Amino acid sequence: MRPFSLWIEKGLGVVVTGLIPSPLKMITEYHPTGPEVLITLGIWAMGFFILKVLYKVAISVKSEIEA
Repeated sequence: MRPFSLWIEKGLGVVVTGLIPSPLKMITEYHPTGPEVLITLGIWAMGFFILKVLYKVAISVKSEIEA
């Protein structure tokens, strides 16, 4: 429920893009650091690895059923 209430309060553009204007209506640019980028890439890589394993299992089960 919390993300939905945040979306109602801040609006879709602010929540999705991560822009949080200051009280002075200034937007500060943000650039991710090296560890943040590496953590993100690691999470994506782990997701693709899990997906690959699940596809291999599904394909082997399907080939056993057809045989």
